[in-house]
Amino acid sequence: MSLAIFPWILVALSGLGLYLLAYQVVDLVADLLAGLTSLLRRRFRPVALARLKELQEQAGVQAPQEGNARSRTLLTLAGLTQWRPFWIAAAILAALLLADSLRSPLAFAVVLAGGELYRSTYRSKRMQRLNEDAGSLIVQFSSRYPITRSLGKTLKDVLNALPGGEVRSAVEDCLKRLQMNQKPDEAMKRVYALGHPALNRFARLLGSVQDTNQDVFMKTLEILRKEVDGRQDLHRQARQSLTLVRSTTRLLQAVAVAALIVGSLLPNWRNYFIASPQNWLLFTGMLGIALLSSFYMEAELHQLEV
Repeated sequence: MSLAIFPWILVALSGLGLYLLAYQVVDLVADLLAGLTSLLRRRFRPVALARLKELQEQAGVQAPQEGNARSRTLLTLAGLTQWRPFWIAAAILAALLLADSLRSPLAFAVVLAGGELYRSTYRSKRMQRLNEDAGSLIVQFSSRYPITRSLGKTLKDVLNALPGGEVRSAVEDCLKRLQMNQKPDEAMKRVYALGHPALNRFARLLGSVQDTNQDVFMKTLEILRKEVDGRQDLHRQARQSLTLVRSTTRLLQAVAVAALIVGSLLPNWRNYFIASPQNWLLFTGMLGIALLSSFYMEAELHQLEV
């Protein structure tokens, strides 16, 4: 009887392996499609928005207040999803709603890990876009400033070449502050607020343009441009490795979650874990290890991307 069960075990393991492989393939394809969609959106959205603005100006139509209120609501919700206490509260609420000795801690861990996964994915996409826009900004500025020798004029010219996004919005704010005769260092506050290493150095450089010799300024700007070019090349080379590491991480997370869900649902395993406090502590301990490991791996991926 014991030998007859081995083929079933092999079939079950093979099915699990095929499922995990298919899941990773679908995840990778979804990632590639998301990147392609983001590229197309960034390429064509500014043109569409500019055309829509022209049509609205020609027709004298203003955006309805309901649409503005809806946009503010969506932005508020998006901001909340990047706030870790929001996911902690959601995890506690899910645990209280289930009110089960095994499913409550499992729901708490899954919601919290899912929130961290969402935050990590959002940070990854945001950092990738900041890297691209920061490189474009610095390259465009370094190629135009030697001709104009004017900070405001150069930023205005660069603004026309930047795609919509956080970097463009920060440059627009900087340009407005400069037009209000603020000092360059004070005008760069929005650029500092983006928290990007290359943009921080760029903002410090522009902030000291009035107190720096022009030859020194140009040499420093050229060094920064080369550094940004090297950083972009490094990110392109590391993207394949990061994709492999990220896929492996997602695979381990999926296996851990699947094992814990099965353990909480199958009657035999469920009865075992609730049979004694020691067994229940074993289950919660495994949950804690899986949760902390997930947080650790997401933090390491974030450090690699930065």
